[in-house]
Amino acid sequence: MDRIFSKIFGVPKPYGTYQIKPAEYLLSGRNVILQAPTGSGKTMAALFPYLLARYEKLDFPRKMLYCVPMRVLARSFHSDLTRRQGVGKLDARLQTGEQQDDRLFEAEVTFATIDQVLSSFLNIPYSLSLRQGNVNAGGVVSSYLVFDEFHLLDPGSTLPTTLEMLRWLRGVTPFLLMTATFSGEMLGRLAALLDAEVVTVSPKELDSIPSQKAKERYIYRADELLSAEAVLSRHQRRSVAICNTVERAQALFAALQEELQKRGDEGTRLVLLHSRFLQADRRAKEDEVRGLFGKDAPQAGSAILVATQVIEVGLDITCEVMHTEVAPASAIVQRAGRCARYAGEKGVVYVYQVPQNQKGEPNYAPYTGKQAVLCGRTWEALARSNGKKLDFPAEQHLINEVHTQADARVLEDLSQTSYAYRQKMVDTIRRQEIALARELIRSDDSVAVIVHPNPSEIEHPYDLESFSLFFGTLHGQFEEWRAAGLPDGRVSWLLKYPQQRDAGEVEDRPASWEWIKVGTHQDLRRSPIYAVNPLLVRYDSEIGFRFVCGGNFQSPIKKLPTPPDREHRWKYKVEIYREHVQKMLNVYERTLYHHMAYAASRLETLLKLPVGSLDRAVRLAIALHDVGKMDRRWQKWAHEWQRRIGAPVYEDCMLAHTDYDPRDPRHQAIEGAMPGSRPPHAAEGAVAVLKVIYHLLGGPKQNDSGWKLLKALFTAIVRHHSPKTDSYEGFSLHRAAATTLAGLLASLGVAEEAVSALEMSRSPQSITDLLVQPALRDELLLYFIIVRALRLADQRAMAEEE
Repeated sequence: MDRIFSKIFGVPKPYGTYQIKPAEYLLSGRNVILQAPTGSGKTMAALFPYLLARYEKLDFPRKMLYCVPMRVLARSFHSDLTRRQGVGKLDARLQTGEQQDDRLFEAEVTFATIDQVLSSFLNIPYSLSLRQGNVNAGGVVSSYLVFDEFHLLDPGSTLPTTLEMLRWLRGVTPFLLMTATFSGEMLGRLAALLDAEVVTVSPKELDSIPSQKAKERYIYRADELLSAEAVLSRHQRRSVAICNTVERAQALFAALQEELQKRGDEGTRLVLLHSRFLQADRRAKEDEVRGLFGKDAPQAGSAILVATQVIEVGLDITCEVMHTEVAPASAIVQRAGRCARYAGEKGVVYVYQVPQNQKGEPNYAPYTGKQAVLCGRTWEALARSNGKKLDFPAEQHLINEVHTQADARVLEDLSQTSYAYRQKMVDTIRRQEIALARELIRSDDSVAVIVHPNPSEIEHPYDLESFSLFFGTLHGQFEEWRAAGLPDGRVSWLLKYPQQRDAGEVEDRPASWEWIKVGTHQDLRRSPIYAVNPLLVRYDSEIGFRFVCGGNFQSPIKKLPTPPDREHRWKYKVEIYREHVQKMLNVYERTLYHHMAYAASRLETLLKLPVGSLDRAVRLAIALHDVGKMDRRWQKWAHEWQRRIGAPVYEDCMLAHTDYDPRDPRHQAIEGAMPGSRPPHAAEGAVAVLKVIYHLLGGPKQNDSGWKLLKALFTAIVRHHSPKTDSYEGFSLHRAAATTLAGLLASLGVAEEAVSALEMSRSPQSITDLLVQPALRDELLLYFIIVRALRLADQRAMAEEE
C-alpha cells in the first residue's frame, strides 16, 4: 500500500500510517473519522481508498463525492487533484453554487459544497428543478462520501443534518470525516454515534510531516479593534488581516488604501478577497494571492491581504504576521494555519475584539447563537494563551478548552432530538419545500443573490453568476430599504425570488419560473436564490459587490457547459416503445449499473435480498416505466401529431415519443392547433403493471424485504417525471399494449404469461399505501437507487438520440 500510495501521488512515501489506515478500514467495510493538522496531507488520505480500489479493481463505489463547507475549498481540492501525477485522467468536476459542472453527480470525483450534497439527499437539489428533485439522492447513496473540514459545519443545522444522513446511510454508503480541530470529546462521541473508527496522528508522525518541521508561531490577544494602524504598525513583508464580515473587510481595505497613500507607500501591494466577487475576478485575485503569499513567492516586496473567512481553508498561503477578528477557536486555528505555514518559518498571530452592536455587546456576526457563545469563550481562553507558542498540541488544547462542552452538548442534543430531527428531514423529502430545507441546511448562513432588471427574462435562476451573502446581511439590508421608504416611484421592487410553475409530466418542455416580489421578511426564507434590483447595488473588480444605490451592474451569464437537464433542448425524434426501452437498457448497462453496484450489493446483504435483486428491479423499471403511454388517449394524440407534421405511423405502433422541435415554426403552429393534450402517464402506467411487477418479484409478502423492493420499484415508475406524484387518473390501454409489452418482456427473458396480469383499464383510486414512505429507511434507499438509474437512463437515451 505504501508503494501504490507513492506511485499515485508522486511522493517518496506516506507521511505516516494515518494516510494509509483510512483505506484499510474503508475497504474492509468500516467508516472512518480522521484528525490531522493542516498541511498534513489529509486530502491524499481521503483519495487513496478510492484510487486504490480503482487500480486494484477492489469492491468499492465507482463514484466519490468530496464534500466541503466552502466553495474555495472545492476549487482548491479540484485544482490540486487534476495536477497530481497518476490521477489527472480522472473525470473530476466542481459542483458549487457558483460553478455547477456536475449538477447530476455523474463524474467519477465530484468536489461539492455541503449544501449541494444535503439538498440532493433531501430531494430539493439546489442546482436542479423540483421536477428533477429525486435524481441526485441515489448518487449520494451510491458514492464514497468524504466530508472535509467537518468542524466548520453549522452546529445548528448543517452538522446535525449531515450526521443524521450518515446514520441513515450506515452499512450501505462508506464515508470518511476529516478535521484538524475537533475536540477529543467530539471525536469519541462521533465515533460511537456513527460506529466509525478514529484515526489520529501520533507525536512521532507529527515530527515527520514536512510542514510541521522547525517552524514557530506565537499567538497574542490584542485588546483593541482591528484597524489599518494596527496592521501597518506590525507589518513586515507579508501580512494577512481577516475580518468576520465582508462589509468590515471592505472598510479596512479602504482605510489601508488611504493610509498607504498618505505615507506615499507605492511599493506595498494591497489585495482584497471575499465571497462577493464575480468568478473571473475572484480567481484572478486568488491567483495573485498565491503569487504573493504562496510557498514559492518572491522574497522581495511587500504585500497585505485583507480577507474574510474565505481564506480559512483551501488557499495554500503563508505570512509572517496575521491579524484576525475573534471567532470560534476552531476558526482561529484554521486561520492561524495560514501564518508560518511552511517548515522553518516564524510568525505571529494577533486576535482582535469585534465592534459592539446596538446593545453594547460584541457583534460576533456572522457567528450567532451557540457560535457567538464560542467566540466569547475563545476570547477568554486567548488571555491564558497570550504570547505562547501555537503548535499542533497547543491548538488541540485551545480547541478542547473552548469546544468540549459545546461539542458534547451538540451531540447530546442530537441524541435527544434525533427522532424529531429525522422527522424534519422526512417532511422535507416528502413535501419538497425550500423553507423546510433551509432549516436543515445552513439555517442562518448564506443565500445566492443575482442582479437583473427583469428576472422573468431569465431561463433558469442559476444561469447567472451569483454572489453569496449571509442571510442576516440580506435580512438587515431589506430592513434598511423598508425604513428608507423603498420601494417607491423610482424603485418599483427590491428583491424577487423564483417559484417553479407546475408542469406536471410534460417532459418535452423546459421548467418555467415565476418571479415573485419579496414583500415580507418571511419571503426571505422561501428560496436559496434571490434577484436584487440593479438600482440598489454596485460592483467593481477591486472592492466587489456592495449595497450602494445608483449602480447599473447586471449579473453575467455563467460560462459553463449546458446543464444536463437541458442537454437535448427538448428536441425529440419519433420512437417506438421497444426502441426507447432498448436504448435505456444500453445506457444502464454501460455505466449506471456499475455506479450503483456497490450500494446495491450492500443493501441486498442488509435486507437479505437475493443477489442481483436491485439490478433486476432497475431493468424492470426501465422496461415498464412508460406503459402508461400506451393509453388510448395518449396514443391517439401522438398519432394525430405525427399525421399533422407529415410523418404518420401505422395504427398499432405504440409510440414512446413523437417528433418535436421547439425551434421549428411549423411544429409551433401545429402544437397550438392540436385538439386537447396528452394525458399523464407515469402513475397510470405504474398501476397498470403493478400486478405484473408483483408476479415477477415472486409475490412478496407485505412488510418483508421483497415487499419493500416492490414499493420502491412501483414508486420509481410513479415518480419518474416528478417526485411529488401521488395519484393517477383513470386509464384505458390500447389494444396493442399487451402484445407490445409481451414482445418486449420476451426479449428480456421474461415469460409471456407475466403479461396476463396487465391491467388494461382502471378508474382513479388511492395509491398512497403503495408509495415509499420517507420515514422507512430501507425502502427509501432502494427507491433512491432505482429512480436515479431510471431517470438518468431516460435522459441519457434521449440525449444520445439527439
